Amino acid sequence: MKRQNSAGVCSISSNSNGSRQDWLVCPYRVINSDIVRDGCRRIFALDHDVVPVPVTLLKKPGELDRFKAQVLANGTGYLFFQDKLGGEISVIGTSRSPELAFDVTLVEVRPKAEGGFEVSRFGILEIQTMDFHGTYKHAVSNLRDGLRLHPENFVKILRENGNWLSDHVEGPNIANVFKRTFYQVMLKFKLSGEGSVAAGTILALPKSVWDSWQPFLGAPELELESPRVMRFKAPKSAAAEAPLNAFICVFDLDASDTAPISPLRIEHFVRVSPARLAHYAFSEVPENILQAIQSSGSLLARIKARLGVHWPEMDPSQKPARGRKLKT
Repeated sequence: MKRQNSAGVCSISSNSNGSRQDWLVCPYRVINSDIVRDGCRRIFALDHDVVPVPVTLLKKPGELDRFKAQVLANGTGYLFFQDKLGGEISVIGTSRSPELAFDVTLVEVRPKAEGGFEVSRFGILEIQTMDFHGTYKHAVSNLRDGLRLHPENFVKILRENGNWLSDHVEGPNIANVFKRTFYQVMLKFKLSGEGSVAAGTILALPKSVWDSWQPFLGAPELELESPRVMRFKAPKSAAAEAPLNAFICVFDLDASDTAPISPLRIEHFVRVSPARLAHYAFSEVPENILQAIQSSGSLLARIKARLGVHWPEMDPSQKPARGRKLKT
């Protein structure tokens, strides 16, 4: 599925948030995890766990008949579409709205009273990974060549050459990922529970990404809503609003687990609403920026110092070069 330059790259570890964390760069790690199962149960308000299957599985001999039998026996069955597994489902763009694609579309299938089957509801699961500056090409090549040349003691050689892993790989593209994601998830959150549209929407965020988003959201305070579910604490001036079936699922890679591949661990869900997110991102954050600017002259001081390099008289702290006089 993956391109040659990024084949095998699953996560990248860096201290971009201040402490070393894993940043997920491969969305396929999430597909076969508790996030999809738990997300399906939460989106469709089920009281039991279900394992949705990719629609591409129905092409295999006997699988479609097996799925039909499951739907008849249980009353429902669940499928999903994803980029490489049946393709993304898209909302067609119009002159007054953009085209919108869903990362993972969960589909509920029910038997019809008159016979046959129907799609009764659908839900949206978004998986936010992180983009990194630079390229994975050189690191991947180093690892591939190292394994080829040192198959017996590859781990030892890799520990002695840790620079292989960071060759031409730069820091995470935090600001661009937030800006690109925020607009789309605001729209998709708004679709949740709106009439007969989406039954629910979940945005799956690695903890590292969630931590990196805090300055963009004004580091909102969370409060407990129910077990494993948090919510944004309402501002004093906020009007009461009916909760939507929309969540951010904060998860992390469990590096302490001894399994060859670190499993995903759900930390908690955060119930969200477009109105509340908009308040924090576009009211709280600008207010904090204005306060920071007004509370000190540091911004002007930095501008003057930077300008003084090219125009010395604009910055009194700049001393003229010895033996030269400034001309006015």
